[in-house]
Amino acid sequence: MGFFDFGKKKKADAVPEEPLRNYPQLLTAKLLFAAKPTIDKNNIIESLAGAYPSVHSPDTESVAIFSFPSIEVEFKDGSIPAQWTIMQPNAGNENAEVAPEALQQNWHWAEAAENAEACNYEVLVSDFMSRTLDYKIRLQLFMDFLVATTHSLHPQVVYLVAIQKLIAPEDLIDAWTNPDQRTLHGLVNVRLFNISNGTDGEILMDTVGLHQLGLPDFQIRFAGLDESAVGQALWNYAYYVYEHGDIIADGNTIQGLTPQAKWQCERQIAAVAPERVVIHLHTS
Repeated sequence: MGFFDFGKKKKADAVPEEPLRNYPQLLTAKLLFAAKPTIDKNNIIESLAGAYPSVHSPDTESVAIFSFPSIEVEFKDGSIPAQWTIMQPNAGNENAEVAPEALQQNWHWAEAAENAEACNYEVLVSDFMSRTLDYKIRLQLFMDFLVATTHSLHPQVVYLVAIQKLIAPEDLIDAWTNPDQRTLHGLVNVRLFNISNGTDGEILMDTVGLHQLGLPDFQIRFAGLDESAVGQALWNYAYYVYEHGDIIADGNTIQGLTPQAKWQCERQIAAVAPERVVIHLHTS
């Protein structure tokens, strides 16, 4: 039946229930620096001009706001241009804040914790009033803006706060601008947790980040499977949901690590923070 099996029939007299779902959240990233950074708004605007020629930034004192007139955000009472902000939450203080959990889930970058711990300053990049945008347009704008800001400010680390992920700046830029674009590299993290009160060798792995766009993440609890293979499968599932949307229902099955393996899908509240809806994969 392919990647997912959507052929399970529902009982004729079943009353449809509203499925558990996520709702779009604020998209944020911290840029971490060893030395105090200087924000050059004109340089950022120039970096964006090729894709967004009308972008501009009004004069403000504490927060740099960038407005994108070519992308309208619709509300009941009208529409406004999509907006993104840059601010220095600890301006003048040597106090870059990185959660301890963010130092532990960076399988893609061995030196992540070392580089983050050497940073003293931070700049916060965030969207503003854009949650109602189509999620693919929203991610495109977020990544275009984050890459332009990263290219302009030259941080030592890009810290994706909501997904506990640290990324090397050059890796973030390459992932987004390379012809073989890794679209979700700056949005999604795949995490691994040992389960101390489970069976011997039991592991929980999940994705975190799709929930920020209003899409479900994935979660699987297992023992005896290859962790790298499970991690790659989770990436594949994440890309599938990003491409096709929130279409997986309880009871659908997903192909596991072999053509014969069929894992059943069930929507649950995530076992590990942040609180969000995940598709739990039952391996048996």
